[in-house]
Amino acid sequence: MDFIKQFHSGWAYLTILMGVIFVVSTLVYAVSKKDTDNIVKKIGLITTIAFHVQLLVGLVYYIMKFMQFDENGDGNIMKSDVLRLTFVEHPMMMIASVAFMTVANAKLKRSTTVPMAVVIFAVVSMVCLLSRIPWAIWLG
Repeated sequence: MDFIKQFHSGWAYLTILMGVIFVVSTLVYAVSKKDTDNIVKKIGLITTIAFHVQLLVGLVYYIMKFMQFDENGDGNIMKSDVLRLTFVEHPMMMIASVAFMTVANAKLKRSTTVPMAVVIFAVVSMVCLLSRIPWAIWLG
């Protein structure tokens, strides 16, 4: 389980980096009204892959952690801020983040120029992602 946790924590750096690169590149393309090319489409693809890998590894870690939590019979998850963040808020917001990034990439693939909707979906995705990272646990 420790390897899964370390992989999930390490891969998060790549996920955040690719998300920021995607937001910046699509914003530049949308503002300058440039046609989509292979560069921005590959950035979108790599970003989407990074997000999906992070989600899948996170779900595996979540299931393993939840089974361990359930065996201990600890109290109600919703009563504890830390447990609620770990078992409810973080997973739900990360799923939403991946969904928004997937929609952004799908819209990007179908368009000849980068619409502002792609940028908006990507920004919402990053807000979801960055708002529910357990910073104290991750960096502490």
